[in-house]
Amino acid sequence: MPDVIRPARSRARNIVRVAVATLVGAVAGAVTSITLAVGPLASTELPESERVPANPLTTIPDDPTVLIVGDSWAEGIGATKPDLGWARAAAEALSWNATIDAVGGTGFTKGNASDGRTDLAYDQRISAHAASGTEYDIIVFQGGLNDFLAPPREETVAVIRAVDIARQRWPEAAIVVFGPLEPLAQGVDRSSRLEAIATGAEESDAIYVDPKSPVPWLNERNSPRFDAGDGLHLNDAGYAYVAARFAATIESYTD
Repeated sequence: MPDVIRPARSRARNIVRVAVATLVGAVAGAVTSITLAVGPLASTELPESERVPANPLTTIPDDPTVLIVGDSWAEGIGATKPDLGWARAAAEALSWNATIDAVGGTGFTKGNASDGRTDLAYDQRISAHAASGTEYDIIVFQGGLNDFLAPPREETVAVIRAVDIARQRWPEAAIVVFGPLEPLAQGVDRSSRLEAIATGAEESDAIYVDPKSPVPWLNERNSPRFDAGDGLHLNDAGYAYVAARFAATIESYTD
C-alpha cells in the first residue's frame, strides 16, 4: 500500500491578479488626443490556439490531497529511514495530504521493479489509482532514470500517456512532472533522460520541475556530501536538500 502523509499545517495562499488600463486624454471643448494603454489580452480572450493553460496550482486548497508516483527516490532508498526521503519531506513541508506510491526500479516505460514485481510502469500505476475512486488535487510523477533502455521519443510518449490518464480522471488537478536527478558517481552524469521527460511534460501541458534549473541541483561540488554511497541514491542530507528545492519550486507556482 502506498504511504499516506497527513499535512503538518495549513498555509494560506494569496493570489492577486491586477489588470491596469490607463486612459490619457486632453479635452478642451473637444477631444484633442486620446491614448489608451492596456496590458496583454487575457488568455481566454485569445484564439483557442494561442491560449495559455491556466496554472491549477494557484487554485488548490491549503491542504491538498496529493498522489506522488515515483521510483526508489520517492521510497527514500539510501536514507536512514523511509520518512526521510524527499517525497515525504516535501509533502510535510508543503502541508500536503500525500499518498506516496514509490516502487524502486520503475519508470515511465519500465514496469519491472527492483524486487521482481512487474507491470508497474507509471501509466499502469496511475490507471490503478484512477480506478480506486480517490480524489486528488495534485498528481506528481517523479523519476525516469530507470528508463535508460527506452528511446527518447518512447519515453516522451510514455510521459504524455501517464499525464493524460491522470488528467482524464482528475481534470481539475494540477499535474506535475519532476525530472530525474542523481549524485555524480565519479563525475558521471546519467541524467540524459531529462530532455525527453521535459518534452513529454511540455507536450502534455504538465507543470515541469526541472532539477537542472537554473543550474543542476546536484553537481560535482555537493554530490560527495549527498551521495548515499552507491552513486545512485541520496543520504538524509541529500534528500532534505532535494525536498527543499522541490518545495520552493512548487511554492513559486502558487505565489
